[in-house]
Amino acid sequence: MYMMRNQYEVKSGDLIKGKWTGHIWRVEREIGRGANGIVYLVTGVVGQAALKFADSSSVAAETNSLTALERVRGSSPGPFFIEADDAEQGGAVHPFYIMEYIEGPMLHTFMKQKKQEWAIILLIWLLHFLEALHHAGCVMGDLKPENFIVTGDKNKIRAVDVGGITKFGRSVKEYTALYDRAAWQAGTRKAEPSYDLFGAAVLIAALVHRQPVHQALGDREALVRIIQSSAVLQKIAPVLTKALYNEYDQAVTMRKELLYCFAQSSSSPQKTKRKVVLQARWMVYAGAFAAILAFFLLN
Repeated sequence: MYMMRNQYEVKSGDLIKGKWTGHIWRVEREIGRGANGIVYLVTGVVGQAALKFADSSSVAAETNSLTALERVRGSSPGPFFIEADDAEQGGAVHPFYIMEYIEGPMLHTFMKQKKQEWAIILLIWLLHFLEALHHAGCVMGDLKPENFIVTGDKNKIRAVDVGGITKFGRSVKEYTALYDRAAWQAGTRKAEPSYDLFGAAVLIAALVHRQPVHQALGDREALVRIIQSSAVLQKIAPVLTKALYNEYDQAVTMRKELLYCFAQSSSSPQKTKRKVVLQARWMVYAGAFAAILAFFLLN
């Protein structure tokens, strides 16, 4: 085992024994790493699970975040917390915690197998995820695609790294520059819904046009031009632009307008010329559902 500050760095087949529970976890493989820790797929008393080594303050903060998310478990925005413990080696203590292992492709991997239009579907699912998280009084903060997985059950997005989750009103504690509105000179890092919604708009744009979006970092107007000139993203350009200018303070509002915009752009020219009263909610959702269903059938 290689010592990494206050962490273990282990290999497949290693056994990790909890100091307090006595539970033994067999390492299967590494599944992720970031600035504050390394995550492994392990097998133990609950079957497969994800084990994360981090410093004691990160373990405490992240387990608190996971516990807080239990209040919105119906939406399953993140992995379920299982237990926290310590491992000892050579007199040193290495904190870790165990959480549910969520299986599925990360967002960028998922998109490689799909048509570009699927980015719009992913944004709808991502906003549903953010609705639940914001309802709990927290922001995701770090909206990089590696932090999310598309699950096979009911096709929804769940977080697999909760290290950046921050309570409303505080300063976002973890971020990736590309999805950080401060790096785009478009606002502060205050933890509020508009911070996440800005990041969500950039995330979806980057899934479709990765290189141009990376090159535009720091120039919000250039990003808007990329969106408006995109055959796919121009369908929802009004919604993405509003998010980039911090005009949404609720994920639910952005999602409703996205569904409306998506349905409108998917209608035939003859239908769009009709003078139909579209304010009624049932018509908005009926049109959106039809458009979404059409994309699924094209898959």
